[in-house]
Amino acid sequence: MGNNCVSESDSLINENTQGNFNQIDSRPGIYAIEHSTNTCLESISIMSSPDSAYPITYKDNMDVIAFKGHKFAIFEKHSVYYGEINQKFEKNGKGKLYLKSLDKNGNQKLVIKKGIFKNDKYLESEQTSTKNELLDETIDSKITEAQDSYNSTIQIEHYKYNKLINEKDLNSINDKNQLRPNIVNGYIQYLQQLDEQLYWDTPPHKREKFQRTIIFQSSSPLDNYDEFKQLIKQFRFVKFWLIYKKIGFVIEHNPNRWYFVEVQLTEDEFNIIIYDSIKCSKVFYDQIKHQLSQLFQKLLNHRLEAKLIIKDNIPQSYNTYDSAVYTCIFARMLRCNCRNKVLNMSPSQMRSDLQKLFLN
Repeated sequence: MGNNCVSESDSLINENTQGNFNQIDSRPGIYAIEHSTNTCLESISIMSSPDSAYPITYKDNMDVIAFKGHKFAIFEKHSVYYGEINQKFEKNGKGKLYLKSLDKNGNQKLVIKKGIFKNDKYLESEQTSTKNELLDETIDSKITEAQDSYNSTIQIEHYKYNKLINEKDLNSINDKNQLRPNIVNGYIQYLQQLDEQLYWDTPPHKREKFQRTIIFQSSSPLDNYDEFKQLIKQFRFVKFWLIYKKIGFVIEHNPNRWYFVEVQLTEDEFNIIIYDSIKCSKVFYDQIKHQLSQLFQKLLNHRLEAKLIIKDNIPQSYNTYDSAVYTCIFARMLRCNCRNKVLNMSPSQMRSDLQKLFLN
């Protein structure tokens, strides 16, 4: 089965660290890599695309991206700003600021300030814009007002990791029950938040080599490009493959059949790697191969030849009720860099971790 892979950093966050963890921003796709010297985006290995690279200036505590038409984005640990700036890289002029926080249950809350800024200070809501006027921001950054409203008004007292958890969800964690989607997707959000916490805990001079992870939940509309693009606009940066080296997807084939997919993008290859505890022939995975190929061709504006790889030497299930549990394990393998090894975790251990996460 290969070497065991265990990471203490992947353990559940305890009460001592939860207070600090609640302050960690988990927004995918907009985090700054801090460098002592400037780094060109072209040095990042990505699929070639005529509009893939934006000029980036790396500062001690922020990342400034210049878009076409003198449009700028400032990425910071707990916020992202789109709009006008001054020569000191301060928010200055018309703009929109997204501020994000987490509560003790891992629920994300978004606060938006739109209007006039001066020397990094928010002055007032803009009164002069017309109904159809757009802020000076990249097309990639737009988010619908409905999404903003939903994120701001969610009733967090009934939620964990932005999922409404009920008794049926909690009962599904017990042995010989298939996990329900809210538990699986809540765990995926937890892994995302954990990955960002570990990233920000990494010293600045080492962050350039930190392989960040993004995992899309089972509810992601992979068969609808327009809906998927609306989903990733929540991340404030559509071209997530420029930021994340490890890209995963949770697939719910049906309520009793789950598996995990990793997408590897390089300048020369587009690999779709299947992690399945009930391994099937390649024909079974033709649909997901087609969906992801079509999706990334549109995202990248580039023709892709996908290579489907069914992962060997991974745990296999001998029942029908651990499929979703193993999917959580495979997602954790990706997050902790265990892709070429075996994560030393059994379904009962994963269920135990889920109980601690959702019952405490």
